[in-house]
Amino acid sequence: MESTTTSSSSSSSFISDEIANLEKYMKFVKTPSQTRIFRPPLYYQSLKSRGEQDPSFWKEVAIAFLDKKKNTDTARNGCQIPMYQGGPPHEPYFIAIDNRDQIIIGPSKKIVATHVVGELEVLI
Repeated sequence: MESTTTSSSSSSSFISDEIANLEKYMKFVKTPSQTRIFRPPLYYQSLKSRGEQDPSFWKEVAIAFLDKKKNTDTARNGCQIPMYQGGPPHEPYFIAIDNRDQIIIGPSKKIVATHVVGELEVLI
């Protein structure tokens, strides 16, 4: 029983470290010109060996990142949508989870919110 607790504790600690790593890297990410699925940023290296190439690991990290770092929200069609806003103040980007459980990134809070509630298709 203790090994399960230790394993899950070290796993959550590892994800926390990965979130901190991603947060540092995201300060240098350029704002995308179009809304799209949030993939590992160019040249990003995960703390886990090739973790940025593992879709299930990346999704776990991205969801945990949004959960811990969300810093803004908006409403669309009666839905409250938590988001992460990053980038410089003059050129921000927004990250959110859509209604199909995809993590998306875009240049406008309004456009990302529209994608989240399923009114627009996300670019792949």
